[in-house]
Amino acid sequence: MPAEGPANRFSDIHFINRELSWLDFNERVLEEAARADLPPLERVKFVAITASNLDEFFMVRVGALQFLREQGRRARDLSGLTPSQLWDQISDRASAFITRQHQLLNHELLPLLREHGIRRLMPQELTHAQRSYLEDHFTEHIFPVLSPIAIEDTLPSIPALQINVLCSVGAKEDNGSTIQRLVLITLPSSLPRHIPVPDAEGGALHAYVNVEDVLSMFVQQYFPSEVVTATARFRISRNSDIAADDENVSDLVSEMEGILDKRLQSPAIRLEIQDGARRDLVAAVKSMCEASKALVFTIPGELDLTAYFAIAALPGYDPLKVDAWQSHTPPQIEPGDSMFEVIKRGDLLLHHPYESFEPVARLIEEAASDPDVIAIKQILYRTAKNSRIVAALIRAAEAGKQVTVLVELKARFDEARNLDRANDLLNAGAQIIYGVRGLKTHAKVCLIMRRESGRLVRYMHFGTGNYNEATSKLYTDVSYLTCRADYGSDASAFFNTVTGRSRFVHFQKLSMAPYGLRERLLDMIKSETERARQGETAEIMLKMNSLEDREMMEALYEASQSGVKIRLNIRGICCLRPGVKGLSENISVVSIIDRYLEHARIYAFRRGGRPVVFISSADFMNRNLSKRVELLIPVEDKEARKRLLHILETHFTDNARARVLRSDGTWQLPVLSTKKTKLKRSQEVFAREAARRSKQRGQSPDVLVPHMPKS
Repeated sequence: MPAEGPANRFSDIHFINRELSWLDFNERVLEEAARADLPPLERVKFVAITASNLDEFFMVRVGALQFLREQGRRARDLSGLTPSQLWDQISDRASAFITRQHQLLNHELLPLLREHGIRRLMPQELTHAQRSYLEDHFTEHIFPVLSPIAIEDTLPSIPALQINVLCSVGAKEDNGSTIQRLVLITLPSSLPRHIPVPDAEGGALHAYVNVEDVLSMFVQQYFPSEVVTATARFRISRNSDIAADDENVSDLVSEMEGILDKRLQSPAIRLEIQDGARRDLVAAVKSMCEASKALVFTIPGELDLTAYFAIAALPGYDPLKVDAWQSHTPPQIEPGDSMFEVIKRGDLLLHHPYESFEPVARLIEEAASDPDVIAIKQILYRTAKNSRIVAALIRAAEAGKQVTVLVELKARFDEARNLDRANDLLNAGAQIIYGVRGLKTHAKVCLIMRRESGRLVRYMHFGTGNYNEATSKLYTDVSYLTCRADYGSDASAFFNTVTGRSRFVHFQKLSMAPYGLRERLLDMIKSETERARQGETAEIMLKMNSLEDREMMEALYEASQSGVKIRLNIRGICCLRPGVKGLSENISVVSIIDRYLEHARIYAFRRGGRPVVFISSADFMNRNLSKRVELLIPVEDKEARKRLLHILETHFTDNARARVLRSDGTWQLPVLSTKKTKLKRSQEVFAREAARRSKQRGQSPDVLVPHMPKS
């Protein structure tokens, strides 16, 4: 092959735009909401997920794009689009998506819920008794909370992601003329969005009215001597792509607190106005929100569909939900075992949530109370609201153990929580590191040092997901627990690097971004490429959340051109085009959208029939490989490696929930060869397998017998 530079070998036609690929992902999620074979509340949940996804997309990705446009940037991205061209495409795609969202909700899902006793009542449907009930509720619970703000010379601060109601209020003068003024009322998130009401017909088990409808019904109470002539409901999203300049600050905590304050007043990036508002009020809303710099959408229905998470979680409607899949304790854990005993017997691989996250939490809790444990070191990126792991670390520090925690303050949208967690740990006596200067620490690792028979043994947990008990039940991730000495040495060196600013040293087993992780993966890809050129069978299987990094994609293209069989399982963004003749005809891409959010990163290389398999915290994205502290962990235990290969293969044979990416950038469900072809749903396979393994030992789901500390 000629020694051409990367920019000459591949052009923009070989890549898909990152933002448009993300919108494709959200459309795949919405397709789940449209599935008639799913129970109604499961479908409603998927609608809420798409709404939440879209909120974050605008605040972060479109927020960054807004900045580029304001700077007058015209540079094209890897797909050949300028910021302005991309802005227009996002506007068109998002508008069409919103229309599909509301068509599905208004014309299919809400009528379906009504049939099953869950009814959203509109004001015109209410009986006199129901209106009286709601008026009493408004007077007691809503009226005292809200604060109407007159729109005068100084515009009020409009909070992001909350429903606002702009009111046109008129007062009659002595001469008979009417003076109109504008008043803004914001509905805070502290108010329940849905207000249950007695059902007059007696057919609904759960009848409710949206709080914004209740406000509109009784808003006149705020203006006893005036008349409310019209209202307009709207919602704004603000640019949250505001990063801390931690290279040039001495106090990162104060800097992050400043970032949170800036987000409250950052420019509007999206304005949603409910359809049907009077023209003059729409114009006033646009003026207040500086809509000339934002994307404006007319919403054909209610605002903020994330509220449907609450509907999807209504108790007492099990027939309208999917049957629960239980999390199981793996068979390697015997009743009465401590986690230290389990790990000493052999490496332990956990596939969450099919296998419980409980062993990980239990390991850290045992370490906190075990007198032989002398030190715990851990990275915290996102944690649960009432985190058992944070509580255990606090207990360990209070007990006098050496506890060192790197709390990543730059974890977007979790900054405030992480500030609080860091303060709690600091007060307990833990050593706290506020991330790494200039980088975001995204690695998932816990290192526990324990005295055993006069020597120090290191126990480790490496993961693909966060130390978060809540999301561990919703995201598919992999945990790897080991006490291998060489891994322990690497883990200690890793913590010395990130907490002590030690000079980076090459590890025996692990690889760390941004120092060597990218290079190790490229070496593995190039090794398969060279094997294929030599006539050997070569194969790569990769499972990740996103594929966007140009250097990695070009390496995969070259491997494909050399004859390497490449199978990719990518949940979200994929900027690579598979199946292009002469470029990527040996590459296939599938995306699994199902009950759980696919979150694990697993990378496997055939290597002449002796597979090398890794788990990682890093996706194939430039930010992960070059701008974050990440870890790549080789899994050397034979059984664990075999299981990871099985996970990959199972995903690639999924013909029930997998979508296949075509060379033109569109996604389609697999084409079944015959009507008799058996459907294979990978997540269901994993759930059955976990239940079967647990049943072999007669264990109960999610149950571990605690090991009592020595007296």
